[in-house]
Amino acid sequence: MKRYVRKFGKKRGVSPVIAVLLLIAIAVATGILVYIWVTGLSGALTQTGGQQVAEQLTMEAYDYDPIASGVVLYVRNTGTVDLDIDTVYFDGVEDTTIDPGVLSPGDSTSFTIDVSGATGATAGSSHIVKIVTKTGAVFTFTVVAGRTG
Repeated sequence: MKRYVRKFGKKRGVSPVIAVLLLIAIAVATGILVYIWVTGLSGALTQTGGQQVAEQLTMEAYDYDPIASGVVLYVRNTGTVDLDIDTVYFDGVEDTTIDPGVLSPGDSTSFTIDVSGATGATAGSSHIVKIVTKTGAVFTFTVVAGRTG
């Protein structure tokens, strides 16, 4: 009978129990590293844009009479910082006649948007008013044409 001779000599492999423990340790260490990386990334993403989050503008009411060719818009600064309105758009057309100025937190104002150049201003039609601040924040509102009163 022939005796079986090993090629590698008397070296033996790692026991299956130790191999499983090593694989579990490597998997746990990798999971911890991925968790630390993801929480660092999400923390960096949620801390950007703080100034725009502080700016809040609310439309309280409007009066849109298509015959009078104007929309009276009543807005309030509900944010925590001064709000400096730069540009007002009605259906994508800039209204250069408006200069509402700076609104302090809690202040409200009204201004009239000239819609004489707008098309499709019939009773019941909806239109988009976009207000842009000096810092670049954009507030979009929808108004519906109709007679009030």
